[in-house]
Amino acid sequence: MANRGMNKVEEDTLFNPEVVASNYESGGIKSAEGEVSAFDDEYIPEEMKQRPWRTQTRAFYSTALMCAVSACIVGIDIALVSGATVFYVPLFNISTRTNILGLVSSATLLGGTFGSLISSLLNTSLGRKKTLFIAAVLSTGAALWEALSPSWQMLLVGRLLLGVSMGLLTTTISLLLSEITPYILRGGAVSIYQLLITGGIFIGYVVDAIFVNVDTVGWRLMLGATLVPSVLVIAGILFQCESPRWLIETGRYEDALIVLKKLRPEAEHAEHDFAVMKKAVEEERALNKQINPYKELLTVASNRRALLVCIMIMLFQQYSAVNVFMYYVDYMLVNLLHVTSKTSVEASVVTGFVDFLFTWPVFWIVERWGRRKSLLAGFPIMFLALVLALFSNYGSKNVKIGLFIVAIVIFLLGFAPALGPLPFVYSSEVFPLHLRSKAMGIIIFWYNVFDFVVAFSWPDMESSSMGLKGGYGFYGCCLVWGFIMVFLFVPETKGYTLEQSHLIFEHSFSEIASYHWKTGIASMRRFFGMSVNEIDKLCPYDKGLNVSHAKATERELFQRMKTASSAT
Repeated sequence: MANRGMNKVEEDTLFNPEVVASNYESGGIKSAEGEVSAFDDEYIPEEMKQRPWRTQTRAFYSTALMCAVSACIVGIDIALVSGATVFYVPLFNISTRTNILGLVSSATLLGGTFGSLISSLLNTSLGRKKTLFIAAVLSTGAALWEALSPSWQMLLVGRLLLGVSMGLLTTTISLLLSEITPYILRGGAVSIYQLLITGGIFIGYVVDAIFVNVDTVGWRLMLGATLVPSVLVIAGILFQCESPRWLIETGRYEDALIVLKKLRPEAEHAEHDFAVMKKAVEEERALNKQINPYKELLTVASNRRALLVCIMIMLFQQYSAVNVFMYYVDYMLVNLLHVTSKTSVEASVVTGFVDFLFTWPVFWIVERWGRRKSLLAGFPIMFLALVLALFSNYGSKNVKIGLFIVAIVIFLLGFAPALGPLPFVYSSEVFPLHLRSKAMGIIIFWYNVFDFVVAFSWPDMESSSMGLKGGYGFYGCCLVWGFIMVFLFVPETKGYTLEQSHLIFEHSFSEIASYHWKTGIASMRRFFGMSVNEIDKLCPYDKGLNVSHAKATERELFQRMKTASSAT
């Protein structure tokens, strides 16, 4: 297989004898001579293959649980601000100032853009645990600030501070989960993040229902409730396992092996994973000496493709209109459908529970259907929900309310197990280790930008000449476009290890799209009972093909290193 589109920077880096020597002369790990390769599958005991979730260690579950509690901080605020909006909007006299309403509601997303930008620096220098600790401290202070705010300006400051915390959390949780988990469970484990966000949303709506009848300070108690999970994270995160990959990156090999032996059920499994991780880190460190990692993200074609695809998926996640429903469900019920505040909060509890319930299937489908098929399955369901939401403008009051709630339930059926968790799963998998935290910082930055634009613009969009019909129509068109783009350009990562996943983007977008188009046409012909021409089985992101090419490159590099050494 030919060397695909390697530019001069890549070629100079890969074929530099000194770099190759530094890659292969450490730790006795010489992949070209058959000991360990970073492109090999991780060692998986047979029992784990049969019962993957039951064979994990207490340390793994403890660390994953603490990540889950951290994710609750993000989810709880989404629900709390929805309920609190009904009360602080008239209190601060911003009912008719839709731009201020949108700004306060979406301020956490604006703060999140800054948090995501500094997350790479903190994750690289301090590690995952300490970054989560800092984020929890920030969210604790922000919760108190919000609860005590005397004006919308002060509330805005508190929400910006909370947003910085959420930007750190969003980036770091996905990283840590992907780095402590065996690849056989990685898709499901990273999906814990979205599950606990939806769990946090449900808890937040329950808190709203508890405090909805508390006069004067009810909304303050709602916003202050973020304090509870934040304090739990502060109390527990430093006692959990650090990322073994980060420990290896910082030269703490003994600590990394100790952590892996806590995280893996068998010592052999831990030792094998340690060798693979160490080998990958050493190779990537050598590459880092040759090129700035941020420059590498943009100039190396495979990294650039992965970055564009991940940003694209985040774009369509937000432009599905999910946060139109999540942030403004109570506001829309009260101001557009004219229900009471109590009724709106009770209805939102139902939608929060449905969101949480529908996220659970992701643990089953993500490793069985894969990331790509699961993503594609969600788009038509969400489109159907938006069409139904259009009809909630017609009929009697009860019919309107019923159609609106049913539309949200159907929407969450498509979103919760697909476009909700999978963008984070996918983004945490498709970059080389030395670029992962940098790439996640950039991706989460754009995630927050897209989320902010949607949340900020909806009140103005709804009150403008577009109205609800135009708004639903706009996001419906976005879903159609998103389905097409995901179908053509998003390859599958199912079955790849964390060290292998980035290989799928060694192929050009035209190769990937062409293959997807051909297989799509073949599937349609097969569905209608028509004859199907045989398609080349070596698809552009075939695992065996890519791994074989990577190993061949390793062998070539090793031979060049030996030749260079002999010449000197």
